[in-house]
Amino acid sequence: MAEIMVVIVVMGVLALIAVPIYNNVRGAAFDAVKAKNATTLNQLMTTCHNAGVNVTTWATSKDAIDALTIGVNLPTSIASAATPQQIKLQEVLNPGAYNFTPGDATKAPSFTPNLDGATTKP
Repeated sequence: MAEIMVVIVVMGVLALIAVPIYNNVRGAAFDAVKAKNATTLNQLMTTCHNAGVNVTTWATSKDAIDALTIGVNLPTSIASAATPQQIKLQEVLNPGAYNFTPGDATKAPSFTPNLDGATTKP
């Protein structure tokens, strides 16, 4: 009986050590993905802005990410092919994982990652 109690205590101590480390690693991985996604979003925003797409209607990160998820058609004068060029996100992103700065006529909107570890998924 005493041996079982010792095994249970040892497993509890190991769990106390392992769980915080796991959470830290998971949070760091989420932050890295959010940083990569913010870079991609900023490139798409710059492309849209430079192509003449009206990006001032996107007031929040949700508006911009929803528009990019559906797809944004660039003006036909910019497209090099006969068909209009479309910019579209390849994955679904969580708007709450990014801080959004709306654009205006002179600058494109921008995203910064919300680096809060594992509390917000990308």
